[in-house]
Amino acid sequence: MLPPMVEYAIYFVSLAIVGALFLFWVFIGPIKRFMMKHHTVRMYYRKVNRVVLDHDFYLINNFENKTGEESFHIDHIVIGDKYIYCIRDRYYDGALVIKEDNDGWLYYHGRKKIIVPNSLSMNLLRMERLSLMSGIDMKLFISIVLINDDCLITPFESAKDNSFLVSLKRLPKLIEYIESRDVEILDPHTSAVAARDFSELNLHGK
Repeated sequence: MLPPMVEYAIYFVSLAIVGALFLFWVFIGPIKRFMMKHHTVRMYYRKVNRVVLDHDFYLINNFENKTGEESFHIDHIVIGDKYIYCIRDRYYDGALVIKEDNDGWLYYHGRKKIIVPNSLSMNLLRMERLSLMSGIDMKLFISIVLINDDCLITPFESAKDNSFLVSLKRLPKLIEYIESRDVEILDPHTSAVAARDFSELNLHGK
């Protein structure tokens, strides 16, 4: 039998550990939401960069250019083995009612209900501009709108096979799914040239 002092010490240490675990469980959600809300660019970049490193893809961040007098921005261009991904980062602190072809989506933020632009349609338009600018066939492009994990969305089915809305944690699985399609692999030299051309076309910071 252990001495009373040792038993007391074990009891209080165990109590402290349980308390710390409880506090971690209580506060991990709010901490993650705070980090995501205030460090959106960094958090999204880390996830996209992790996918790129895991698969040895090419990555161009913060792509900016213009068609005519209208400028456009793509957060991430990822050149995979079979497709080129145009990824748009979006943070929604609430819930979305999504209609794929509507001009706007219903966004519930707290007690407010507002209409926000259709990010799927807008990113498809950016992708089309990039295709025209680069001379690369549209069928090689995939549009992805990347949203925060705790954003609530109504179920919807996309009628397009080149446009997706996905949460941050599901991005790797989505990329793997698309890359598993039975299509030809991009020529490695062509991919390298495309990465170089996109970098040269990027006006961000120039």
